Amino acid sequence: MGNPAFDYDSLIKPLEPRMMRTIWRILREKPAAEDALQDALAVIWKKRGTVARHPNPPALILRITIASAVDSLRKTRRRLRHEVPGLPKDRRADDSADRAAGKAEERRFRPAILQAVGRLPRRQAEAVLLRIIEELSYEEIARAMGCTEATARVHVMRGKAALARRLARFRPDPARQPGLKE
Repeated sequence: MGNPAFDYDSLIKPLEPRMMRTIWRILREKPAAEDALQDALAVIWKKRGTVARHPNPPALILRITIASAVDSLRKTRRRLRHEVPGLPKDRRADDSADRAAGKAEERRFRPAILQAVGRLPRRQAEAVLLRIIEELSYEEIARAMGCTEATARVHVMRGKAALARRLARFRPDPARQPGLKE
């Protein structure tokens, strides 16, 4: 296999279901999720020496997986922007995700959330997704990203703040909600 410390069956195979769940949570479209998984596996193979030497290989593998899903999301957004220029701005995110979503509220917010995540700087998007989707600790995020815990916290904080600003229009207005007063 080129690197004796890298064993696909013991390192990658047990993580494949989790990798696919992670990608699915981001993309919500089977063909895109399968492609993103293959892209992630290709990157992992190219970086197999780095993965094998990493202090926490599963965290690095999940980071690569999330990066692959974010890349796929961005590619889809760019492609749709060019192929379907007549779409309203908030509908340029992948509409197939809407069909897969069971809840009306999820269908309403999902494209905006995906678009907002896709616009984050790469490190912030990775940190936020590792924290929210994978529910990793800041220490695990730092190891996966190859930075200090403080830097990981800053990436998550800035990413969440940027998402909050971009998604502010979806917050309910307390003045219009019956029974809610400030």
